[in-house]
Amino acid sequence: MRFRLITFAFVVMGFIANAQVAKQEIDVRDILESVAENLPDDYDMTELIDVLTRYRKHPINLNKTSPEELKTLVFLSPLQISNFFSYIKENGNFADVLELQSIDGFDVNTVQSLLPFVTLKATTEYEKLTFRNMINLGENDLVMRFAQTLQKQKGFTDLPGNRYLGSPERFQTRYRYHYGTIVSAAITLDKDAGEKFIGKPFDFYSGNIALFKLGRIKKLVVGDYTLQFGQGLTMWSGFAFGKGPDVTSVAKKDLGLRPYTSANEYSFLRGASATINLYKNIDLTPFVSFRNLDASQNVDFDGNLVQATINQSGYHRTPTDIANKNSLSQQIYGAVFQYTKNELGHLF
Repeated sequence: MRFRLITFAFVVMGFIANAQVAKQEIDVRDILESVAENLPDDYDMTELIDVLTRYRKHPINLNKTSPEELKTLVFLSPLQISNFFSYIKENGNFADVLELQSIDGFDVNTVQSLLPFVTLKATTEYEKLTFRNMINLGENDLVMRFAQTLQKQKGFTDLPGNRYLGSPERFQTRYRYHYGTIVSAAITLDKDAGEKFIGKPFDFYSGNIALFKLGRIKKLVVGDYTLQFGQGLTMWSGFAFGKGPDVTSVAKKDLGLRPYTSANEYSFLRGASATINLYKNIDLTPFVSFRNLDASQNVDFDGNLVQATINQSGYHRTPTDIANKNSLSQQIYGAVFQYTKNELGHLF
């Protein structure tokens, strides 16, 4: 499955690339192949592709970036990011991107991986948020995917009470909208192989609207989102990259509040959240989530209804899967208080 996702990613990026970025395309492919072995088996590679593709179109300004922005580049470790800002603090802004070679921990491979996604030029920011500008200057991306295993899978031939009830095709549609770096919207529709297509075309629906840089409101997401703070001991949704051979990559890179754009049907929250700057380096992120989970239920000896298991696969192919769909109601709410100094965050 991962091989098909990576192959599809190369095809999509091939359509949007041009001759001027042929070398950059090779760099993106190398990055995807290098991180794939450290990802969970069910990681949605297209989420990573969206990030890299967007940074290739709109490179990060090294003299105006933030730790949170650099954390989204999967090949940079927390130690390298810390060294990056220590270098700027001691030497001032970059005069040339090749100065990256002077930073401790930035070897030749790291610098080469960074070059397609960074710049020193002033990027155009769409500060004037009007409906006309959103229509005329906004970027729209639509990707549709179809996949089918040619051999008949075992699930379609098992006993009638346990076989797949749907068709063998998998359909996926993704729509992304961006207005500069201050507005984004996303819709994801997905039907897995074995799920029914008649009546309800897609089994999974996901979407959100996100606003950024609204004064003290740094981020605001309504819809599906993820929260990644600290090392995931208290609050972490979505996926984290696995441990690689580099000892500096053991620590997780917490990305805070992010709009959810993956097709995974379990690892997200649904509701609203915002990151608010209270004072200088102090941020508050309140959140609320209401959604239903797939769970199997049993009756104990006292006649009480109890939850036996929670299904994280997102598959609704068999009669049992369909019966357990959305059977458990989940409500989550809370807040994260974060103090940041010297590119290090402290959570409360």
